[in-house]
Amino acid sequence: MREEEGYNILIVDDNRAIIESFTATLRNEKLIGSIQSAANGEEAIEKLQRGDIECVLMDLHMPVLDGYEATRIIKKLKPNIKVLIISMWLEEQELAGLYGIGADACLLKDTKTTELLAAIETVMSGSFYSSANTALPYYKEQVPPGRSSESAILTAREKEIIRCIASNMGIQKIAEKLFLQPQTIDAYKKNILAKLGLKNTASLLKYAQQNNL
Repeated sequence: MREEEGYNILIVDDNRAIIESFTATLRNEKLIGSIQSAANGEEAIEKLQRGDIECVLMDLHMPVLDGYEATRIIKKLKPNIKVLIISMWLEEQELAGLYGIGADACLLKDTKTTELLAAIETVMSGSFYSSANTALPYYKEQVPPGRSSESAILTAREKEIIRCIASNMGIQKIAEKLFLQPQTIDAYKKNILAKLGLKNTASLLKYAQQNNL
């Protein structure tokens, strides 16, 4: 699939209303291609075996096969497929386990559309997305294999946004430059801070200077 065609998504949730809500939210987004759904992990795995799905939005607590086990199996069978965990709540112990089995992002179900799209774009570009609302305090010790340094976990888009911030560009100006919504830029900024374990813009500017961004 070429990126301009949109990424093919599978939404996995036993609550039909949730599936319909996410489908309605994502249907007209340029980043999204086809949208399929599954009511549990077992059904999700069957659809992944047959189709060209690239990204999974996975609930955790489902009958037949839950999100934990489904994610573990998917990552063994098809490691290139990106799995974003989306749950009503996520505790530290759950997060650590999910990161350990290969989840590419962990988000809450009330996450705004702009952050969800930022998360999808980030994981599809090969990086890990850590929402500010679900980031582990010890996130930097949980960086997945192959992403051993802070700079390595940043996508090209995130580095570009850091460079813009370092050039004293505001959110609105950055959005105009990158042809994105200001809310999306703000979501990216929050994720960058969470990834790097930074607290504010001042610390991000210092990081940019130290890393020649």
